Amino acid sequence: MRSIKKVLLDPYCMATILFAAWMLFFDDQNVFEQYRLYKRCQKLQTDVVDYNLQIQQVKEAKKELMHNIDFLEQFAREKYYMKREQEDLYVIVRE
Repeated sequence: MRSIKKVLLDPYCMATILFAAWMLFFDDQNVFEQYRLYKRCQKLQTDVVDYNLQIQQVKEAKKELMHNIDFLEQFAREKYYMKREQEDLYVIVRE
């Protein structure tokens, strides 16, 4: 017991303990901040994967629109409510 007390009261040991406590809890880059940044980095990496997938889907749709007239007409009718001449268009909004 006495040897443990002697080691803990050593100035170098006390300085090391105080330094470790300062770095773990009170510093700007403490453990909690690092964990928050780690989680944010993981979320951003998953967002990158999702956005790359969306970019691929948009590129495929664009290629389809450029080469397929029927798909272009269907897209214009669904998205922009376009119609042919002498044709009535009814938009039903469900709530």
